[in-house]
Amino acid sequence: MSENGSKATAPTVSGKVYHLRLEQGEIPPYVLLPGDQGTTWHISDVWKDVKELAYNREYRTVVGDYEGVAMAMTSTGIGDQPAEICLNELKKVGAHTCIKVGTAEAIREDLELGDIIIPIACMRKGGAVTHYVRPEFPAVPDLHMTKALMEACEKLGYRYTLGVICTISSYYVGQGRPIDGDESSYFPPQNKDLLERLRNAKVIAIDTETAGELIMGYLHKLKMGAILSVNANRVTGAWGDNGGEEKACRIASEAVRILKEQEEQQKK
Repeated sequence: MSENGSKATAPTVSGKVYHLRLEQGEIPPYVLLPGDQGTTWHISDVWKDVKELAYNREYRTVVGDYEGVAMAMTSTGIGDQPAEICLNELKKVGAHTCIKVGTAEAIREDLELGDIIIPIACMRKGGAVTHYVRPEFPAVPDLHMTKALMEACEKLGYRYTLGVICTISSYYVGQGRPIDGDESSYFPPQNKDLLERLRNAKVIAIDTETAGELIMGYLHKLKMGAILSVNANRVTGAWGDNGGEEKACRIASEAVRILKEQEEQQKK
């Protein structure tokens, strides 16, 4: 063990958790979790007084203020493995409420670009979380968080859809995309009807992280949920943000404000 207390099972750098480069108490306990580092800059359109605290690898952390509530945002990178690292380390530095703020690819024709999805449960196919729990272990959000996200959408005037999504640890072949973009390239037969099988089971969208993050949140006893904007429709072929990312950030921020207000009322 080194002089600063770091060890192989819990590595640190100068007292900060190894990957996020944050220390205990450095961030507010309310954290939004986008995959994209760029979202940590776009949040300045929603929050006041945004400033960067740390940036290492795919993990960029900023803090700011929304309606008088201090919040943090840490990017997780793409996929379940970096998100697993992020949530483990956020718990160590004091996070207790986290919201996945991400994107999803709709597999239902009526979901348009920029629409909002609030997952009520996730089917999962692969990912780092398979090392924590068995395949049949459910991936579900905190009920109070889901209610707060719904209330936030209604207050802000945003349409939302509740439903089951599927988190898949592969972006190309695993999500029904041939390697070179056409079916003459490598494309395992079992993946060719993937989207149709999911649609048949009434799954409404696919993504790469949400199920793993919900399970990690549950295991860490975090208040954990997710808000996703549609950035593609695999049925119609549509592609684009259409303002969905900013909407998701506003909804998540408002949901945190609602939860904090509820917590303060319960203390009285």
